Amino acid sequence: MRDGTVLIIQHTALARPGTILQTLLEEGVEVDVRRLHANAVLPAPDELAQHLAVIVLGGAMNADQDDVYPFLRDERDLVAAALERDVPLLGICLGAQQLACVHGGCVFDRPEPAVGWMPIRLVARDALFEGVPAEFRALEWHAQSFTVPEHACPLALRDGDVGVQAFRAGRRAWGLQFHPEIDAATLDAWLQRDNQGMRQRAPEVLERLGRDRDEVAAASLELCARLVRNLLRSADRADAA
Repeated sequence: MRDGTVLIIQHTALARPGTILQTLLEEGVEVDVRRLHANAVLPAPDELAQHLAVIVLGGAMNADQDDVYPFLRDERDLVAAALERDVPLLGICLGAQQLACVHGGCVFDRPEPAVGWMPIRLVARDALFEGVPAEFRALEWHAQSFTVPEHACPLALRDGDVGVQAFRAGRRAWGLQFHPEIDAATLDAWLQRDNQGMRQRAPEVLERLGRDRDEVAAASLELCARLVRNLLRSADRADAA
């Protein structure tokens, strides 16, 4: 059992930690899940020292909707504090967009939402992706994308896409546009809700995801486990320094 906990920030009931939580529990790591949709309170920056790492999940809201979701502004302050204090941080989808905003990147509306089980290509080797193939598939489900901040390192792209799939900011903060945390139950819920209007725009995409759900869930678990364990190793190396 490692000392300290991993802080998980959840924005909506359907944006669950999924395979992230499963992997952390298998690794014997304590977790502190702050469910902002259920009025949980974010920790103060001084409390970050209690955490091995911070994981910021996705959500149906956009990064620029501070007026509707005031916690987004407070969350960016916490992300900035984690960067300043070199606390390992992993942002997923909305979480990656928040990290990009904090580090000087730009979040923008896509011409069309990106939804599906899509190929991704690594463009740089990095500790977070140690053991991950140079090309892999992951679930995409987003209507906004982001640019790489000026002093950040791009790590993964999707050929022909307008956005970036992964980047590193500072020494130990990473943003992922894709969803490695997806599990079968969460994918079923997303397909049923269809919050990007894909049922009318491209119903075959949702039908294909439904048919491939077990393959998507199994591959996502393998990918997520690798990423989470690499994140924990990053925290371990800092503790040993």
